[in-house]
Amino acid sequence: MGLTTGVPTIVAVGAGSRPAQVARLGPLLEKVVVAVAETLEATVLDEGQPGGLAAALAGARRHKHAGFPMVGVAPEGGGAAELEPAHTHFVLVPDSGAGVTARWVSAVATALASGNRSIALAVAGGDAAWESVAAHVRADRLVMAVARTGGVADQLAAALAGRPADRRALALARSGQIFAVDPAAGAASVAATLRNALSRPDALNAGPAPHR
Repeated sequence: MGLTTGVPTIVAVGAGSRPAQVARLGPLLEKVVVAVAETLEATVLDEGQPGGLAAALAGARRHKHAGFPMVGVAPEGGGAAELEPAHTHFVLVPDSGAGVTARWVSAVATALASGNRSIALAVAGGDAAWESVAAHVRADRLVMAVARTGGVADQLAAALAGRPADRRALALARSGQIFAVDPAAGAASVAATLRNALSRPDALNAGPAPHR
């Protein structure tokens, strides 16, 4: 396959994001995900179906002429039209219903990292992203929620800050596997946090939402 395992792995989580949310993510993806992946020679993994976050991430990678592997996990049997073509590799998995692909993505991330660091990056996200985040938490993978991107990521950031949030966010925040970053601090700050998460995760302030 030409794919190296045992390398830092970044999993992009944002299934079900609204088009307006995805349209705003280009600069963040370029300055954070693409930059960090290139610097650390990491592999980037997502749900490899066309459109949405996968297409935005592929566009950011292409715009920066980046060379890191981009792996898509998608249900088998859908044909080429159901795959985002800018990926370098695909892992096709059984199509067994809602939520199953998310669990496969988590399993593939574990296999790709193969003992190295891996982190799930939650940006925006609709209802489908809840199961993705939960799957990574169950795998003991850190989840970095990017605030101000909308959807699930914003709900997770709110829960971690002790603000009112979706009950699913409150439950996930109690896992101790999730932390939030605010892009208002600048893309360089978010990128530095992502690099630390892939090298010094114990230095991060992940943990349950404060009691109020």
